[in-house]
Amino acid sequence: PTTDLTATVVARALRSSLRTLPTRFLEGPIYRAAMERARRTAVSLAAQAVTGVAVTWVDTSGVTRVKCVPLARLEHVAQWGIGVSPSFDTFLVDDSSVHGRFAGGAVGDLRLYPDLTRVTVLAAQPGWAWAPGDRCGQDGRTHPQDARTLARREVARLAESLGPVIRRACTINE
Repeated sequence: PTTDLTATVVARALRSSLRTLPTRFLEGPIYRAAMERARRTAVSLAAQAVTGVAVTWVDTSGVTRVKCVPLARLEHVAQWGIGVSPSFDTFLVDDSSVHGRFAGGAVGDLRLYPDLTRVTVLAAQPGWAWAPGDRCGQDGRTHPQDARTLARREVARLAESLGPVIRRACTINE
């Protein structure tokens, strides 16, 4: 049986360009399980009259950004991601910009992958669902300024140092 850990590993593997993966992986049970999860999620959302999915991430200034996809493209987006400019990381909360090692401007392309284990139908917005997103580079590696990855890493670090005290973490934007 496929576990959430396996699904996470699969999602990360899929983020690296599928063109570089061995054919046996593309045809293997792990790949099929990930694509089946995406298909089941799309079918479930369609049954709830969802037609669009908002995929969000929080930038380095704490601003929530969003990319929306039609439900019909959810499986494709789960596999290939949504194009996101790295320029979002250069803007501060007052719209001024800053450049740094990982916030260099509009050169390049990041991929935003919806977390299909966290998809939520929005009761107050008929026809819409929401999913948090993880940002990765074209090589499939997590972007160094991805807030969800930072939160997961810090929770794991604290859990290791404190023991099983931390149960969850969240990002709150006002």
